[in-house]
Amino acid sequence: MPISPDIREHLAEIAQRLDAAQHGGTGAIVDDACRYYGWSLSKLYRRLRDDVGWNSGRKVRADKGATLVAVDNLDVLSAMKREGVRLNGKRTMATTTGASVMVVNGYDLPVSNSRLNALMRARKMNLDALSLADAPIHMRSLYPNHVHQVDPSLCVLYYLGGKQNIMEADKFYKNKLENYARVKLKVWRYVLYDHASALLAVRYYEAAGENPTILFDFLTWCWGKQPDREFHGVPALMVWDKGSANTAHAIKNLLASLEVKPIEHAPGKARVKGGVEKGNDIVECKFESRLKLEPVSTVEQLNASALAWQNAFNADLIVREDNRLRRRGMEPVARYHLWRRILAAQLRLLPDIAICRSLLEGKEAERKVRGLEITFRHPAATATRSYKVDGLAGVCDGDTVLVRPLLIGGDCAINVRVARYDGEDQVYRLEAEPAPDEYGFPAHAATWGVEYKATRDTEADKAAKRLDALAYPDQDADAARAKQAAPFGGALNAHSHLADIQLPSALPRRGTELNVPMRAQVEIKPLSHFQAAQAIKPRIEAMGLAWSMDHYQRLVAGWPEGVMEQDLDSVATTLSGQDTHQRHGLRLVS
Repeated sequence: MPISPDIREHLAEIAQRLDAAQHGGTGAIVDDACRYYGWSLSKLYRRLRDDVGWNSGRKVRADKGATLVAVDNLDVLSAMKREGVRLNGKRTMATTTGASVMVVNGYDLPVSNSRLNALMRARKMNLDALSLADAPIHMRSLYPNHVHQVDPSLCVLYYLGGKQNIMEADKFYKNKLENYARVKLKVWRYVLYDHASALLAVRYYEAAGENPTILFDFLTWCWGKQPDREFHGVPALMVWDKGSANTAHAIKNLLASLEVKPIEHAPGKARVKGGVEKGNDIVECKFESRLKLEPVSTVEQLNASALAWQNAFNADLIVREDNRLRRRGMEPVARYHLWRRILAAQLRLLPDIAICRSLLEGKEAERKVRGLEITFRHPAATATRSYKVDGLAGVCDGDTVLVRPLLIGGDCAINVRVARYDGEDQVYRLEAEPAPDEYGFPAHAATWGVEYKATRDTEADKAAKRLDALAYPDQDADAARAKQAAPFGGALNAHSHLADIQLPSALPRRGTELNVPMRAQVEIKPLSHFQAAQAIKPRIEAMGLAWSMDHYQRLVAGWPEGVMEQDLDSVATTLSGQDTHQRHGLRLVS
């Protein structure tokens, strides 16, 4: 606890007297000081040390910090006290109670309760120290629209029968839930906070609860250009809680397409987005307090008034109110003035609302890689566009990749996600290739007789080259294969070692002899007339004669049962007329 300057001056005087006193003559000085302030000796020495920097010069005991209490027992006591802290900060477990429970359960605590408190305090295990263990840290953003924080809150306003009403505390609390149920459509306040400029944007919605449709409308209203508002633009990061509307698939699709990275804080850690939490309080106190004096009858009128207020608040133009932003090391400044420092490259414009809405139901689309290209119809394009994927790690021809359109920057840009073997997906950002020329050829294609373009190596190409170099070192792999050269220089013993294997001995196995007939009779069938004609025709033509239908008719008449294969040459001679003896067809005798 800080002390007054008078006490510090007196302590400094006591320290000087102690330094000037001879050894052994300090007792009276110390006793007088303790009686004067009502302090113990240890407290006096601690104050002299901490407040005026005096040191007695005594040698520190060799056993300082040692204790008879086991460290594990101190851990158990500290853990019990920590578990006794309620969410509202109330501490319900005293050291005396915890020590009592431990002793009954067999733990050894051979010191007093005050000594236990001192030991835990020295080891930073007391509740005061533990409450600061999770102290907040300062975060900074790099420029306006770098980080936005969003938070919805149930408003005390509601509208029934065209009249504004306020949920008074004496009528709306936990013991009168029926009053809440009577208000079917409640008014929700959505607030956005720009972390760099502390600028606020607020809009109201009448609904039974939070839902993705309202969140979509609020985000697009904040980020899009509005006729009566200067602030606009899409952020790079979005900080909010894990509300069901925030994590809805449709909202995630929208943020991914806009290249907005969502950051969800853990439950109970609302201070992570402390800017927007304070923003809700500012809106409630500085704007909604005015509505009791000048009520509005609809949410539309409420939003019109809220827009006028937030413009005046951000510009510091409200009469007799100083709403400038104050930060350490910076002169007070209007929030709009600070937001205007945004650069053109940092101001990302929201696409047309119709395009944004089309992505709410869209999922990632699968595309097949063909010729190291994929095709995709971007929502902002009038036709299907092609995207080259050669040279991308993990992508080979024939692979299936996942594609998601991006709505900001580039020519119909997309994200391509490639599943990796280690479970860590790889994501690439690609822009569409230029449109084909008038003949339908890709603009990036090489021109005959002018240039030659080689496709960049894929992962499979790189692996193949690495394996070729391993199998055929210092050689051209294709040439070595053509010469049937042995891989690895023929140094691998692939099968010759098998001759050296000693087979285990085994008893011969008894078998059963088969009863096989002494002779197998095979019936040979003649060729059909068609098969015989096909075989005889080239023989006739080889004799310088032309094959005709007469030959075929004579074949059928002369050999009605068909022709044996071994008789084809003699039948051909007969049909050619070069054999003077009439041949008769052979019959197969069974």
